[in-house]
Amino acid sequence: MTACGSAKPSAVVIEVDNAVITTAPAGPAVLTPIALEKKTTTTVTSTSGLGLRIEAEHVGGYKRTLFASWYDADRDGCNTRQEVLIAESIIPVTIGAKCKVTGKWFSIYDGVTTTNSSSFDIDHMVPLKEAWDSGAWNWNADQRKKFANDLDESFFLIAVTASSNRSKGERDPAEWMPTSASYRCEYARIWVQIKRAWDLSVDPAENTFLTRTLASC
Repeated sequence: MTACGSAKPSAVVIEVDNAVITTAPAGPAVLTPIALEKKTTTTVTSTSGLGLRIEAEHVGGYKRTLFASWYDADRDGCNTRQEVLIAESIIPVTIGAKCKVTGKWFSIYDGVTTTNSSSFDIDHMVPLKEAWDSGAWNWNADQRKKFANDLDESFFLIAVTASSNRSKGERDPAEWMPTSASYRCEYARIWVQIKRAWDLSVDPAENTFLTRTLASC
């Protein structure tokens, strides 16, 4: 994560009502391989101007245990949470025994800076329950494990204050947005990018909100 509030993701280009919205890239982004690897076939109801399927959310069946907890994918001694803390520290980190990470972090949701990593959560930008309702109910266990621990792009998982993460809960952008107004456009762009990468749908209210928000950015 870059220091103090600068947006993390790569360039995103979204067409909304023939208007092209783009942001300056922070680094290379290659989303096509992700989409190809993880795409789930579902029945298309309609497609939004954001390039996402518009569908009613799936009802029922979600359990947190259906998605894997943090794990050490590359077997380097650090699990997913620790990997995010290492990547997003705004100062060089010190890594101690059992991958205890010492550093400094900035929560872009609410503008809080800390050196106490225990006061920060690692947020799934698209919450697990939201992912379930938007298509992950139809995934296998391996797909859900990968989604819950997705480090393919630096902004799929993000270190933020525990209070902001829990305020957000399972809600989509039509129901919750970061208190830092300067980050809201980027938040909406990232949300769309993740849903595209994982072939997740949007519900009608979510689609309307995202379309209007991005058109005004």
